[in-house]
Amino acid sequence: MLDETVNIYVVLQTPYFDERSLRSYLNRLIINVEAQVVNANGEHQDSSAGRELVYKGSVQENDEPLIVVQGPDKAGSADNDGHILLIWKLSAFLARPRLRLQNPSMVFAATANLKAAEQVDTDALRQEYLPSQIPSGLNLLEAFSGDTYLNGIKPRLSALRVARVAPAAQITRDLARPFKNISRQSIKVYPAINARVRYSRPNGTPNNTSVIASLDIDITSFVNCEIILTDIQLKVYGGQVQNLNQIPGLALPITCRPQDDISFLYRILPDDVDVTNKSQIRAIDISITANANVTAVCKPQIVMQWSTSLDFTPPINNGFGQPTKPIQRPHRPSALSIGATFDSIPTISSLAINHPDALPTIEATTPTRPHHRHQNSVPDFGVTMTFSSPSTSPIYPGHPFVWSIFIVNRSDRPRKLALLVLPKRRRTEARITRPPSTGHGSARRDPKVADAVLDENIIYAIQRNSAMESSEIVCLSTDTRVGPLAPSACYEVELKFMALREGIVGVEAVRVVDLGTQEHVDIKDLPTIVVKPEPKE
Repeated sequence: MLDETVNIYVVLQTPYFDERSLRSYLNRLIINVEAQVVNANGEHQDSSAGRELVYKGSVQENDEPLIVVQGPDKAGSADNDGHILLIWKLSAFLARPRLRLQNPSMVFAATANLKAAEQVDTDALRQEYLPSQIPSGLNLLEAFSGDTYLNGIKPRLSALRVARVAPAAQITRDLARPFKNISRQSIKVYPAINARVRYSRPNGTPNNTSVIASLDIDITSFVNCEIILTDIQLKVYGGQVQNLNQIPGLALPITCRPQDDISFLYRILPDDVDVTNKSQIRAIDISITANANVTAVCKPQIVMQWSTSLDFTPPINNGFGQPTKPIQRPHRPSALSIGATFDSIPTISSLAINHPDALPTIEATTPTRPHHRHQNSVPDFGVTMTFSSPSTSPIYPGHPFVWSIFIVNRSDRPRKLALLVLPKRRRTEARITRPPSTGHGSARRDPKVADAVLDENIIYAIQRNSAMESSEIVCLSTDTRVGPLAPSACYEVELKFMALREGIVGVEAVRVVDLGTQEHVDIKDLPTIVVKPEPKE
């Protein structure tokens, strides 16, 4: 019973009298209606902590009531002169309260006031002239009475003309007489239908931008009647909706009972007609219409409408399809744009099949770009990052140095990013078992000695990998966060490192994490770090 429009009927009962007197009272009648949300623990308390006003309105003067006249009962006593019923209908929108709801109730209160008889003449309240026999106020233009340019004219402006002490609305409210009887009605609030939408992507290629929407409709246990779903509409601005419910049992209308849960599936596809709009966010309007069969006569209609948005951007780290490959940039440009295209690069395991492990050819490891090869693209992350060193001084072991990272948000929404430095770790490369590649140095060979079961090179590699290698470089910036960064805004952040040995060192990657969507991208093409030996004094 929140976030919806309800019809309120206000009934006023009066003694029986003629129509002329009734009309004279209707012109002086003021009826106000209020609606409050009251929690269960706050109904018997005087504090306003458990209640909140969600609607306040009044009956307009041009609203004609429905008049029901019940004449005197001839068979009754002489005291029964009959009565008159005045009925008004108000449409009230009940807003959602800000307080936390705990078994809430909706309290409707109607108050009636009767204006004084002299207040019916509204012209007397709007009189522009000052009333007679009242002392005049202070002359605000008295300082200009001696001005020579006015040629003896003394201007006068009373202070009563400028500052009105009591406005007409205040006078009307003070002279109104409230009725002693105040009608108050408390109604428990229970939801009849709960609805929610869940989105999922089909298990296919990452280039598929379609989204499966599951509309779940739950009939609550508080409803003690049948609910008939008559209409369900999904409308996407800039997209298409395909109904996947063309099966027996899901054709509308559907009769539901309490605690029934029904799911409707829809496939949503974005349109690429508007080339100028690069945003993948679309607006969706959802509407549900149902009828509640309370009784044979009372069949109220329930209409649920809301709007939401859906992002069709494919995820950066999707859990289906081909694994995401590392970002490559040719010719090492100064700025790295996350979201660039790259070609398929052969892995070490594929090279081991065609070439010896110790002799990978340069042509095989160099990425080629033939025109006939299909290029796969990574979904645009919407961030551009530039790595640079603010200092040109040499780097020595044990001395901290910094990297300057310039970040530009190219997306159309604010971003909150986190930068994590991944230390370099030894890769576990795939190796194919081959015949022994080593033998005895001399030509003499004992026929009683068999060949080795494993290659000596493999045994040596296993022994070397078993030892933990020391770190080459340590990142001193453990928690680096950027944002919120507005669209088209830029920011510069620094990462502090310290080298532990001489030579060419580096890190595995710099991971950029979007804290809003938990998507991340690993930047592996980083500047080369050359550590020089510390000069001797």
